[in-house]
Amino acid sequence: MKRESRAADGLNLALDPSAPLSLQHQLRQKLVDAIHRRVLRPGQRLPSSRQLAIRLGVSRNTVSLAYDTLLAEGHLASRSRSGIYVAADVPGTRAGRGTRGASQASPLMARLPAAADDGDFRCPQHWHRYPFPFVDGRVDAELAPVAEWSEAIRLAGSRHEVVEWPQQAGDADDAMLVEEMRGKVLPMRGIEAGADEVLVTLSSRHALRIVGELLARRGVPVLLEQPVDVALERALRERGADVGYLPPELERPFPENVVVVTSGRHGFAADSSYPRRLLAHVVAANGLLVEHDIPAGVQDGERVAPALRGFDRDGRVVYVGGLAPVASCGEPPGVLVAAPAFIERARALRRGQGCTPPRILQRAWAYYIGLGHYSASLVRAGRLLAERRTALRDALNHYLHDQVRIETFAGASAYWVSLRDGQDPWELARRATAVGVLVEPVRRADGSGALCMGVTGIAASGIREGVRHLARLVRGERPGGPRRIGVDGVVALAARQLRQALAGSTMLYSTVYGEPCTIEIRANGELVGTAGYSGEDCDQGHWWVEGDRWYRQWRQWAYGEAAGYRVALDGDQVGVYGEDGFMVDTMVRVRPARPKRRG
Repeated sequence: MKRESRAADGLNLALDPSAPLSLQHQLRQKLVDAIHRRVLRPGQRLPSSRQLAIRLGVSRNTVSLAYDTLLAEGHLASRSRSGIYVAADVPGTRAGRGTRGASQASPLMARLPAAADDGDFRCPQHWHRYPFPFVDGRVDAELAPVAEWSEAIRLAGSRHEVVEWPQQAGDADDAMLVEEMRGKVLPMRGIEAGADEVLVTLSSRHALRIVGELLARRGVPVLLEQPVDVALERALRERGADVGYLPPELERPFPENVVVVTSGRHGFAADSSYPRRLLAHVVAANGLLVEHDIPAGVQDGERVAPALRGFDRDGRVVYVGGLAPVASCGEPPGVLVAAPAFIERARALRRGQGCTPPRILQRAWAYYIGLGHYSASLVRAGRLLAERRTALRDALNHYLHDQVRIETFAGASAYWVSLRDGQDPWELARRATAVGVLVEPVRRADGSGALCMGVTGIAASGIREGVRHLARLVRGERPGGPRRIGVDGVVALAARQLRQALAGSTMLYSTVYGEPCTIEIRANGELVGTAGYSGEDCDQGHWWVEGDRWYRQWRQWAYGEAAGYRVALDGDQVGVYGEDGFMVDTMVRVRPARPKRRG
């Protein structure tokens, strides 16, 4: 009994009063996590509600409610006059210990094709922690319609909705969402469609992939309009399609039975002859046209052209669109609009993929659109994005007017920045990440490169400073300051300054193999590291200050060896220097946010 008690007393739990979850929910989450990780083992006794409440500094009622819920769910068990224990048989706990991180030479890896290295941009998982995230389509907190989505999700998850879910099983889309899209969303793009002409998908890219699988076969000519979706082009080539690029001025006839994929960024005016000429070329070649539409983000007074589907009279256009990211919390669903027979084939393919959007998500979107939140969010976001895009244009003009050329299109929330003097956008983007500036390198159909700089994820107040940092790189200035400590007046931080500068901060940098890495330097001496675009490589360790050096030691990274460094600061740019005084790394410091007061 004493051994059980000591083991339970060693359980380290910390609750955060400023977190969105209540203390009771936090405690339940941490206890369940400890059980599943076998920190708490079956049959192990837990502290009494009074003891745990004192240890955590919370009310006894908070602990009692958490215990009661876990008892009811079977995670814990009560023994008369003895106390509360971890249940002997908890569903979902690990059956045994497997080998983590299989060898690269395993039979599984030997069966995989070579990974594609086509330069496709991958946004870091913690993009929002970067000081200057110019990544189009990522939405910051100022734009996120939190209250509106809370209402829509609450309605979609209400009791009378949930009890009907079993009766609505199958692969049919939510009828309420389809009607809202037909009545309020598609007409914004000049599209009228019947209920049997609409299919909801997980995302617009998912819809595009479905269309590609249905239409692209070996030998089928496919013309892509720039800018090219790299993942789509790769998938089409893997299917054996004869992939080419759409002539920008439509100066020559199309191949017979061609499939044309527009990018949705052609930017022609509403009264332009381009849509009709494009459709005429498709008809003359007995072809089909796939329109990958991108919702307008900025309402800047320019007329955004209606969708090409609105000009279609004989069923040659397949519309691939989606709801606007600026009005969503997370990846918004996509939508396919085509002839009923095509939609049924697409529905069957979606069913085979196991990718039908969840019922509650579809119903939540139906409420969100039906209550007017979607259109209101577009207006509000459009106003803010127009201000931000103007700020970006002015900053680029101020700092880089003689170095770059910019272009955009009606309704866009981004600028395409073309570099001069033969600079490589991919290399520049990599170096920019090291100083906290996220930009997306893109390739045009003619092989040239550019930077896509969006404003959906960055506040207006940070745009000028972010462009200033980028301009220094474009002009050839080396980031991170001098390469040796003591040069040009650079002074390393003393012990007290080190603790003040690092404790509670988050550091962002790029690994030598080009992937993003985030290090949390916690005030209690712990280190938490996350590397990779999806946070797939994680480690923990500890740090300390000894003399005027910052020491860190990981459990696995860097061979688990302790290493000490001198550190210098230039604003939030961090230079890390080795024993010989030369710079060994640069990082960007993200200062801890002050907790908001609760009213």
